[in-house]
Amino acid sequence: MKYILVFISIFTMLACTTTKPTITDFKLNVKQVKLNSTSMGCKEKTLKISKAFSESSLMSLKMDYVEDKNKVFSYSQSQWVVPPADFISKEIFFSLRDSGLFKYVNLDISRSNSEYIMEITIEDFMQYYNEGLDSSYVIVKININVIDINNSSIVSSQNFSSKVDAKTLDAEGGVEALNIALSDIIRQNIEWLSGVCK
Repeated sequence: MKYILVFISIFTMLACTTTKPTITDFKLNVKQVKLNSTSMGCKEKTLKISKAFSESSLMSLKMDYVEDKNKVFSYSQSQWVVPPADFISKEIFFSLRDSGLFKYVNLDISRSNSEYIMEITIEDFMQYYNEGLDSSYVIVKININVIDINNSSIVSSQNFSSKVDAKTLDAEGGVEALNIALSDIIRQNIEWLSGVCK
């Protein structure tokens, strides 16, 4: 009788155990943009980069995609290592720090004073599939405002957009396309600021 109870207990435990599929973590990896600006208008100014404003989904590790223009789903076996909103803020910070446009560039967590603050609004950062699910592309749209801290006025504002076709119809293809689109927007941002700082 003892053996039967042990056997039933083991069988029940094995029957209740499910194997959870592995989740693939994806990290955005933007191509380094090397644009050293010769604009001198902001060389003595300091800039603080604010944390990007975005939908809550871009502040999480969840990786979403859109089918047929308006149906939003989440990949069940893929997720971000770092929330996209955090990553985008830091990549814009790194690119501007390395560009030499400003005397100093800091993140908003810095206690230092600055003349300007950059507000970043992520309007779109998503992989899309067409209705037949036989093609995919990504769209990245970011609005950037440069604000004079002394009088809270907008010095300049610009919308950036990039659309890139995905090479494969999966999360990996989407991440690869998002990297290309984000690199393009970071390059556009530096070129735009070079004009603002003339």
